[in-house]
This record gives sequence, C-alpha cells and structure tokens, in this order.
Amino acid sequence: MSFQFKPPVAAAHAVSWRDLFTIGPEHDPFWSRVRATQLDFLARYLPFTLAVAIGNTSVVLAALAHKAPTDILVFWMLVQTGMSVHFVWRQLKEARSGRQTPATRRYTVQVMLEMGLVGTAWGLLFAAMLPGLDAAQLALVVGMTLVGIGTTAYATAVFPLGALALSGPIAAGTALGVMRSDWPFSTFILLILLAFLLVIVRGNALTTFAFIARLRTQERLVEQEEVVRLLLNEFEANGSDWLFEFDQRRHLTFVSNRFAEAANSTVEALLGRNWLSLFTDRRSAAPLFRAVVRREPFRDVVVRVRVADQDRFWSLSGTPKFDADGAYRGYRGVGSDITDRQKSAERIVELATFDSLTGLVNRRIIHTAIADGLQGPTGVALLFVDLDRFKVVNDSLGHSAGDQLLAEVAARLRAVVGSAGQVGRLGGDEFAVVLRSSDAAAATLLGEQLIGELSRPFALAGSEARVGASVGLAIGPEDGNSVEALMRAADLALYDVKGKGRGSVRRYDREMHARAEARRALELDLRSALERNEISLMFQPIVDALDERVVGFEALMRWRHPREGEISPAVFIPIAEDIGMIGALGQFALDEALRAAARWPRHIKVSVNLSSLQFDQPNLVEEIAAALRRHGVEPRRLELELTESVFLDQRESTVQTLARLREMGVGFALDDFGTGYSSLGYLQKVEFNRIKIDQSFVRASVQDGSESTAIIQAIIALADRLGMETTAEGTETRAEFEAMRRLGCAQIQGFYFGRPMSSEDAMRHLARSEPLLSVEETGADALDFDLDEPSSSPPRTGGAECGQVRAAAAPTMAPHS
Repeated sequence: MSFQFKPPVAAAHAVSWRDLFTIGPEHDPFWSRVRATQLDFLARYLPFTLAVAIGNTSVVLAALAHKAPTDILVFWMLVQTGMSVHFVWRQLKEARSGRQTPATRRYTVQVMLEMGLVGTAWGLLFAAMLPGLDAAQLALVVGMTLVGIGTTAYATAVFPLGALALSGPIAAGTALGVMRSDWPFSTFILLILLAFLLVIVRGNALTTFAFIARLRTQERLVEQEEVVRLLLNEFEANGSDWLFEFDQRRHLTFVSNRFAEAANSTVEALLGRNWLSLFTDRRSAAPLFRAVVRREPFRDVVVRVRVADQDRFWSLSGTPKFDADGAYRGYRGVGSDITDRQKSAERIVELATFDSLTGLVNRRIIHTAIADGLQGPTGVALLFVDLDRFKVVNDSLGHSAGDQLLAEVAARLRAVVGSAGQVGRLGGDEFAVVLRSSDAAAATLLGEQLIGELSRPFALAGSEARVGASVGLAIGPEDGNSVEALMRAADLALYDVKGKGRGSVRRYDREMHARAEARRALELDLRSALERNEISLMFQPIVDALDERVVGFEALMRWRHPREGEISPAVFIPIAEDIGMIGALGQFALDEALRAAARWPRHIKVSVNLSSLQFDQPNLVEEIAAALRRHGVEPRRLELELTESVFLDQRESTVQTLARLREMGVGFALDDFGTGYSSLGYLQKVEFNRIKIDQSFVRASVQDGSESTAIIQAIIALADRLGMETTAEGTETRAEFEAMRRLGCAQIQGFYFGRPMSSEDAMRHLARSEPLLSVEETGADALDFDLDEPSSSPPRTGGAECGQVRAAAAPTMAPHS
C-alpha cells in the first residue's frame, strides 16, 4: 500500500508539482507537445462523459425540477446546450479540415474557461437544489454528483488544470449545498465527498506525473535517435570504421561500404557470405570464434586477415542480437583497419627490445639475460666491451661512418660469440656479452678473441679505420649475485683495464672498487688543480754528447696534491685524457715552457709533448702560433715531442696538422722509439728532427750488451739515413753516457747530467755552464712568422740544439721523470 502522489519511476521524479499546473511557454516544443496531447485526450473522452452526465442529470431533474430555482435551472440548461453545440461544431470543423486547432497557450486557456463555465453551471445547480431536498433525494443527488466528478476526472486524467476548472466548481457547489441542508448526516456526507476527492486528486496526479515523464523520456529518445542517426551518417561518411551485421547462421546481412573496401570486395559480393570465412588466421581469430559460439559480446579483438596478398590487422567489436521473444538473431558490430597502428606498436616493442642501429638487444634484455644466468645452475659470465679510439673515428670521418663502424662491430661480436651467449649494446661504443657459463678461463679466451677481431681494420666510406677494444670481465654469482652487482663488477674491471693501457681483458677483483674510488677522487681534484696552482713544470737538462754542454731542457709536469703529495704523471695524465682535461694541461705546459724559454739563450731549444688527443682540437696550430707570439719565442726553438700512438688512427688530418706546423718552423721529435707500434712509414711521411731512444735500451746496452747495443746501432743508423738526430733518454751513469757517445748518439738526457729543476734553477744551471753569454744571446726573440708561409729558418738543426718540454701522455713518461 502506498500513499505516494508520484509514480515510483526515476523519470517521474524529474517532474515537479509546478509542471502539473502549468501550460508551459508558448514556443517550447516540449510543452507544445504536452498541451496538444492533453487537449487531444480531452477531445476524445470529455464529450461522451458530459453527454452521459447531462442525460443522467436530466432524468433526475425531471423529478426534482421544482426543487431548483428557475433562473439557475435555465442558466444550467443554456450552458449545457450551448457548450454541447460548441463542442460538436468544433469537432466537425476539425474533422472537415483534417487539422486540429494548434495547442497554443491561448487556445488552452480558452478550453479551460469553457470547462470552467460548464463546471460552474453544475456547481450552482447543486448548491441551489440540495438545501431543499429530503434525505433520500439528497443521497440521490450527491451520489449522482460523485459519479459526475469521477467521470469528468477520467476525461481530464492528464490535464490537472482542466480537472480543476471542470470538477472543482462541481465539488464546491455540492459541498456548499450539503452544508446548507439541515440533514443530520451532512457532516458524514462531506467527509465522504472529501475522501472521494482525495482519491480522485491522487489518481489524477499519478497519471499526470507518469504522462509528463513519458513524454520527456520520448523526447530524449527522439533526441538520442537523432544524434545516433547523425553520428551514423557522419561515421559512414567520414569515419575510418565500418559496420556489419550477420544472422544466426553467421551469414552477413549488412555491410557498409567501408567494410567492403577494407575487404577489397563489394557489398553485393559480401552479403550472404559466411562471416568467419573472412579470417584465414584462425589463431588470431580464436577469441572471436569463442565469443560468437557462446553468444557473448566481444570488444576490440585484433585479428590478422589476408587482403590482396597483404597481411592486414582488423579490430572488431560486436554484440549479439535477440528478438522480442529472446531468440538469438545474430550479431551487429563495428570494425576498423588498424594495420598502421599495429605495425607502429610492433615497432615500439622492437625498439624497446633491440638497438635500432646495430640490431643487438638493448640494456633491458641484457639485464634479463644476466638475471636468468644468475638463477641457472651453471652461473653466468659478463663481458663489457668498450671500443678504443672510437671518438677519433667518429670525429674525423663523421657520424655516419661512426654508425657504420658500430654496426660492423656488432656483426663481428655476433660472429665470434655465436650461440654461446647473448650480445647487446649498452649505449655509445660500449657492448655487453652474456655467457651461459661461469668458466672464467673460457670467458677470458673469448674476450681475447673479441679484441683480436675488433683490432682488424674496418673499411668505412672509402677509408680504413682501426679501433681496438678493452674488455672487463665479471663472473656470477662469484663477483656479484645480482644484476646490478655483476654489472658494477664488470664496469669496474673495464675501468681498470682502460686505466692500464687498454687492449686487454681484465677480470674483476675486490681491490678494483677501492682503486676506482681513489681514481674518481683524483678526477675530482684534478679538475680544479690548475685553478689551485697545484700543477707546475720542472726542467731537465739535455746535453751535447761531444762537449757535454747544455743544449736544451725537457719540461716535466708535476702535480703536488694537498693530501697525497706528489702524484706521478703516469697516474694523472691518463686521467686528464679520460676526463677531457688534456687540452687545458697541454696549453698550460706550452705557456709555461715558452715563458721559461723566453729567458734562455736563443740557441737553447724547448720541446712540448703533444698527446694524441690534442690533435682532435681543430685550432691546435693557431693555439701554438699564438703562444709563440705571446711569449716572443721563435718557432725554430720549439720542438714538439710525439709518441707513436699519434699515428695509430692513420688520419690524414694528423699529417696535415704536422705539415702546417713544419711550415711555421716548428720541429718534431719521435719519443720512445722502438717500444710501441711500428712507425717506419711515418718517419717518411713526417719530417722529424730527431728520434729519442728509450731508456730501457740505454740501460740494457750496459748490462747485457750485444742485443740492446745492436738495436741502438740500428736506430742511429736509421736516423742518420733519414737525416735525423738521436737523443738517449734515462742516462744515469758515466758508463751509460760513454756507451751512448761511442755508439754515435748526438744528445744525452738523464740524472747523470741533472735532475728536473725549477725554471729559476734552470737559469742558474745555464749561467754556470755558459758564463760568457753576451746580451745579444739572451732575451726574447724577434718574431715574424705566418701560419700560411714557411719559416725562413732551416727545418733541421745540429745535435747541440736539441731541447724538449714533456707534458702529456703517461706511457711516454720515463720513471725518472
């Protein structure tokens, strides 16, 4: 049982009480429809209802007419007759014209006034008659009144304002007549009348609420259908998707034009075809088949299809159709060709897995391979492979050549490793090899094979390049029981081997971590060492082998660390090369050496050792020329010491740079000859002034005699043949000096003739060895040279004029320095 005045539906709750008692705005489509429906309902049911009511009342009045005042009775008869004629005339007019009167606000108000007039006539009649009736007559008239109110309420069930206009005066007149009568039960009759009216009002309210709610729902559905229709038209005209339907036998009953285009067919050819026959790749279509068999919806199922001898990818969504009885009638759905999107997704997956340049797996897959190896029974070996001198190739031949080199390196690594492990690129010129075995000996052998393979020359863009490689090795789980720990160990091993000369395999050991931390601390300190004036130059004299007079100095770089004390150049020079500081240190050495040389006699030469990395500086020649001018030193007094590593990359630009310096008048010395790579070809390409014989040969010539002596004789003979001088390094005893002079070496350098000293001590040393210097022989030189014009000074000088400033690569540093 419910006392609600609103029906229990969601749509009815959106209708307010105000909506029940309004006729709405004039031009509102919804309220125009409400008014039209209300008036149409009224026109269909009210005439018959009033006719019955008038007939019943006429019968009663025939017996009780004398109880009603004549004027009121006449008024009632005129109103009922006139309005009945008016209603009939209006109905006939609309029937003849085939059009209903528009449901405007004005017309609605007119109808309400007409109904109010009819109801008022009834109310006056009952109000005037009831007081003069006896109990039986009163019960008859009240009963007739209740019937009349009930029937008119039915005719106005969806028109509350009309119900008030018609039934309101009737109920009011009846109640007034009952109250004016002297019947003892009039109060009870009024209560019955009130209860009846309450039921009528509730029914009218429920009906009207439901009526307006239904119209609102219909209006929204019409709007939604219109939107859907527009969207479908737009979808079919401009969209990339397409529509399809098939029946319970899976035969296509509808396909859009775009579906036919996607299938490379026509609509006519597709209609009636079994829908599942479109999918030749049953594996990708399996989820689709299962959903259709189970009559379940499917959404965004990606299937592979073959269209015009090409693989295409479709995304399909569909829902099953059922009729009113719940019987299955097939499917309707939508599809789209997502081939481009699918290929892009596959490409993204590929990029997330493989390195696009080399085709090797990337760091993520290497991590997975290491993790799998650590969990396996045989353990894992991890090799980090880093290319040596890759930057030189990349800078000299261009980035495209660098990319080609990386691709060829990847191919060689794959060829060597084969099925024994996984090869990947970690980034830049660093690669990783994961072996499914913890055999350290086998991993070391493989690393050596990799180095040997990568040391062979590469043909790049018409040029030949050599790079080489260094390998860091770590064994898991011995050197690390997690991916991060094992990679850290391999990285430290690689770091260690690169700091000790490169070109070899180094396995991780526990001390590497401490050494790496110490090296990193030195790196940080070295970056600010120049600013803190911790770097200085020392000068070691070089003498003529015949008269033992000083002919030059070699400047040796020193780093006095505030905590560690003296740091060997063999330690900090490689660090400077690795962190990109060698250029700044080289410029400092050149400036300080030339500043000191400007105070020496003009026949004393000075040399500056250039690191191979300094040749990567495009303005190297200009910087050297500027330094010579800045300090007032003639180019002929500067000799640049080069090691054989300068020529390893076989770059033509290096030879061209040396040629420009030679044209300026700068001389060259080849340091540590015979201890490194074969440089005979470059002795012909570059006009060296002298060759420096390494101290290991000098020392051995006195100790073991024949073999080292033969090597020194061969070097001196080669130098003489090429018009070059020779300098013996590391001469520490009189015996070594006499041996070198006897073999024909032109200059001698070593502790026997002086340890490294400051520039002030070097000046005093010169004053003691040459006390009779004239004013003209000291002071700054008069400079007049051009970068583009050869120097007028002779390119070569005698042995008594050899001097050096040594300030760069550690491998060329003698222990005594």
